[in-house]
Amino acid sequence: MDGIFIKREKVDFYTSGSKSDLFLLLERKDLEVMLQIIYKDSLIWITPAADKSVVEFFYIVKGSLTLEFEDKSVTLGENDCFYTNDLKGKVLLKSNTDLKVLYVTNGPVYQFLENFYEELNMLLDKITEKDEYTKHHCKRVADYCLFISKKLKCAEEISDDIVVASLFHDVGKCFIPDEILKKDTILTREEFKEIYKHPTYTKKILSGKFSDAVTQIAYEHHERLDGSGYPCGLKGNQISLGSRIIAVADSFDAMTTARPYNEKKTFKEAAEELVNQPNKYDIRVTSALKEMVDSGELERLIKEVNS
Repeated sequence: MDGIFIKREKVDFYTSGSKSDLFLLLERKDLEVMLQIIYKDSLIWITPAADKSVVEFFYIVKGSLTLEFEDKSVTLGENDCFYTNDLKGKVLLKSNTDLKVLYVTNGPVYQFLENFYEELNMLLDKITEKDEYTKHHCKRVADYCLFISKKLKCAEEISDDIVVASLFHDVGKCFIPDEILKKDTILTREEFKEIYKHPTYTKKILSGKFSDAVTQIAYEHHERLDGSGYPCGLKGNQISLGSRIIAVADSFDAMTTARPYNEKKTFKEAAEELVNQPNKYDIRVTSALKEMVDSGELERLIKEVNS
């Protein structure tokens, strides 16, 4: 019928601790009307728009959320609304329940998110196509990084950067030849040199797609406190906290999963081995991991994210 328009476009997106679906309902030159479904316990950042004239309006159709900004916390429920204009900093949105939010803006938000998450999914597909183990490894490392960063009470923004970086920390392995990456015996010295290049490849892939902080964290995940790591041989405080957390999570997963050249360790054995190497791994990070392993908290959290 003339004058009737139906929109069914949708973007699915995931970040650390969040899952959300975004439906585009109406699009005009300077107007976008969307329905956003945000699942319980998700964390989503509302960030300043590049264009100061952009207004973003949010109306809560169903559920409850909490906004955190400037050391303040505001909880809103069904039929409440809020809007942003010329934000000076990030606002954290926490979903207390499953949420339905009507989202109206005069900026091109939907297209930006669609492009961003299309690139993100392409990266995940690259990892999957190259090596099924690497795909699952990256997901487990991202989960461990989330648990550890929360245990250390890292700021949510920092935690988010760490988890995104960990999810893609090995994407550079896409450029490593299959005969090396999937080899089931000990690598030669020359083959190890090829493997050592993957953080550099990761940096090249992530640059421009993610923030400098995310890219750098992923780039440094094989650095060690005593300078024995790669690719730059960084030492001590030259290595960011995010990279130190990924280093522990990455090594922990490698030690506790079955690989042809590696005897699988229990969680307790791996955590004990890591905490006994304070020259290589940050003792704050390994201690937090060991505490979660010893108390059974880690296994409980794993069950929760996989349920």
